[in-house]
Amino acid sequence: RLVHEQASYKHFLFHGETSKMATFRWSPFPRPQTFAEWNRPGVCGLDNSGNSCYLNVVLQCLCSTVPLVEHLLNQDTLFVRLLEEMWLGRSSSCAPLEARSVLSSILPQFNNYCQQDAQELLLFLLNTLHDDLKKVQQHTLLRKNEGCASIKQNRNCAADFTIVSHLFEGQLSYKTLCMHCDHQAHSKQAFTVLSLPIPTDIIKCSIQDCLSLFFEQTILTGGEQMLCSVCGLRRETVVLTSLDKPPEILLLHLKRWGETKHNLLRTNVGFSMKLDLTPFLSSSAQNASYSSFHLYAVVVSKREIH
Repeated sequence: RLVHEQASYKHFLFHGETSKMATFRWSPFPRPQTFAEWNRPGVCGLDNSGNSCYLNVVLQCLCSTVPLVEHLLNQDTLFVRLLEEMWLGRSSSCAPLEARSVLSSILPQFNNYCQQDAQELLLFLLNTLHDDLKKVQQHTLLRKNEGCASIKQNRNCAADFTIVSHLFEGQLSYKTLCMHCDHQAHSKQAFTVLSLPIPTDIIKCSIQDCLSLFFEQTILTGGEQMLCSVCGLRRETVVLTSLDKPPEILLLHLKRWGETKHNLLRTNVGFSMKLDLTPFLSSSAQNASYSSFHLYAVVVSKREIH
């Protein structure tokens, strides 16, 4: 379908499907016919407190991420009581006051009633949750492996891997080619969110168009020239970007701002419920477990531009 909110910024969460799966791992609940039917697990509104809608929509997205919910319900985190309240189906809405209070103490920049950026909050939440789980895992491993020198050396590596990195972390591959001597270099970079550019000077496009623009070949010239290790000089360089490791949960962000603060790209971006990333995979990732994704959450932030 085509989204027509012009002054908006969208964040998409796609759940990956393995090649062996015939059905989606997550599908939305059917629309209830009566108010009483709202009292079902996972279907729970969050009450706004001031301009907290940006917080509530992010919490709704995270609380609808089933693999994350299943893991956190067995952990002592700030989300547990909120998750229990939302998923027990006792009421049609609840107020995430405790979650907001704890969040404000950890991230003081959100300790106010002003409107904030949903994408920034989402990244802060995921990073904070990842760090919190790492500390728990390090403490657990320390107690279990006390006195085992060989295990201690690998303790930090094991503790760095959490449910957050497992679900949301992907990896990009970059190949650079010197246009003077043809020297090639390769590098990789982990990511949590892909911020996609939007084609300009058109009325509408698709999310695939934005992805194609993100992964298109670029040539670095002028002040952007890269230092060639063979030439010993800065040279014009071709950069090829590909997806080396797709995450299980894919987060996409549309870059609506142009070069200036008031230059908003109003292009309508169409998207479907399924997304195929196969055209953007690197040669080593052609048999990746996750290349087809199913859309399960969208955040739309509408703002007036003056």
